[in-house]
Amino acid sequence: MFIKKLASYLAIILSFTSVSFNSHAQETDNFLLLYESYNKLNKIEEIIENSETKILTKYGVNQEYFASNDLILEPSMHFIGYQVKRFNDQRLIELKFSKVSIEKFFQDQSVPYLAFEGKTKVYIGVNDSFFQNSNLFIIEDSDFQNELINSKLISELNQNISIEFDFINKFPSTSYEKDDLLTELSSMSQGDWTLMLIDRFDLANWSINFPKSSKIFIQKGFEFQNLLLDEVLAEVKKTNIASEKNYFTVAFDLGMSEDDFADLIDLFSQSTDILHFRVKQIENSYITFEYETYLDEEKAYNFMLRSGAIETK
Repeated sequence: MFIKKLASYLAIILSFTSVSFNSHAQETDNFLLLYESYNKLNKIEEIIENSETKILTKYGVNQEYFASNDLILEPSMHFIGYQVKRFNDQRLIELKFSKVSIEKFFQDQSVPYLAFEGKTKVYIGVNDSFFQNSNLFIIEDSDFQNELINSKLISELNQNISIEFDFINKFPSTSYEKDDLLTELSSMSQGDWTLMLIDRFDLANWSINFPKSSKIFIQKGFEFQNLLLDEVLAEVKKTNIASEKNYFTVAFDLGMSEDDFADLIDLFSQSTDILHFRVKQIENSYITFEYETYLDEEKAYNFMLRSGAIETK
């Protein structure tokens, strides 16, 4: 009885899902959401126009591939609207973009995309050269804390990159000390990391220094959020996402309930990691799917294992 229902169910589901290249991916609410600091509300048009990198990052698009093919997303063409949202005590601008039109653009241009996640550690050193022994007041400053909180929050919401902050004990005052610190952090750190050094430049300005990338900026006040997010993104995205398609097969136990099977088909239809899939074989007590993906063999194996597969090839 279940096999007959299964065949009928598959005929409906597969005829619906096979007509497009992942056309139902990420359509849970039809919106892609991006966030910006509330104090940028007066620059909303500029923020929208400059959202391309954030959108590509959210979708895990290889930006070198995108640029080399002279592609332009034009975020304003996919923009729906915005509102102010509160996250605990932080107010952010929530920008809404159409997932349907963005993904149709990727599909029409044959742009590979998939879910992207990353994490990194940011080591922070602060110093006030004009007032010795006063570093604690910098760290406890409300503007400084807000920049840290917003940087972490926006990085996770926009870029799917989790940030962990760690303050260093001794501020490096010379180039030799900076080099020694970089060497020390490199030897003790696992995974992605960056270093941000903040020091007073004069009575009105602060120096924001990223020794790892040899970048220095002079800012009024503690406005380092965008600078830090750019560094974090550059660090995490050094490893480009592969754009080659792979083909694998996966087997599932036919003993699953109809609800479990429906959930499995929904997962295949909605996941950005599965480009196409088809039933290859139904035999004895298992059903075998063949699927197309940009995941490598190990990631595809882990993905299917989490989905309840009994065998992958």
